[in-house]
Amino acid sequence: MASRGFRYYAGGASKFIRTLAAVHLLHTYVLEFAITGGLSMLPTLHTVGDHVFLDKYNHRLGRDIKVGDVVVLNKPTEEHTRICKRVAGLPGDIIHCDAMPKAPMPVRGMPDDLVGLSTGMTNERTGKYIKVPEGHIWILGDNAMASLDSREYGPVPKALVVGKVMWAAYWGPFDWFPSWPRQIGSNIEATDLSLTEFLPSAHQRR
Repeated sequence: MASRGFRYYAGGASKFIRTLAAVHLLHTYVLEFAITGGLSMLPTLHTVGDHVFLDKYNHRLGRDIKVGDVVVLNKPTEEHTRICKRVAGLPGDIIHCDAMPKAPMPVRGMPDDLVGLSTGMTNERTGKYIKVPEGHIWILGDNAMASLDSREYGPVPKALVVGKVMWAAYWGPFDWFPSWPRQIGSNIEATDLSLTEFLPSAHQRR
C-alpha cells in the first residue's frame, strides 16, 4: 500500500517538474510576457501598464531583426537591467549621431542623465556619421528627449537582444481588465538611398 502511494506521489511530482521545465524553456527560448515602463518609448508604449509579448524564438540574439523593429535587450552598461528601444540601424548602415537634448526639469521615469539646464548633451560621437559594425545594431527611443540609447552607448551588440516586441496590452493600475492586444510595428521607413545623396555635391561644396 505504501509502495503504491509512493509511486502515485512520485508520478505526480515528476509531471509537475516536467511542466515547470517546459514552462521555463518556453519562457527562455520561445515567448515571454514582460512589463515595460518609462518615458523613452512614448507614444508607442505607455509609461506604466504596458505588458508586451516578446518573440524570442525567431529574434533572440538579434536574429532576423529589421530597421523599425522594437526590441527588448540587456542594457549595455548594466548587466541585470533591460531596456526597450527601436532598431534604427543594422550592420553596415551609416547613422548620423544626433545630440541628446536635456529636459529643463526632472520628470518621473526620466533617467537622471537627461535632466539639466543645457539644451544639448554631447559626447565624442555627437554630430558624426557612424558606420554600424558587424554584429551590432543602432537603437533609439521613440521619445528622444527621455531616452538613453545608442547616442550614448554607441552601436550595441546584437547578442544583447532578448526578443522582438510583437504585441502590447495595456493594463493600468486602476483597470479591471487589460486592453485588447495591439500590434507593435515599425514607424521607420527604410530606404536604399546612399549617404552621398544626403551630402552636398562637389559643386555645392566649392
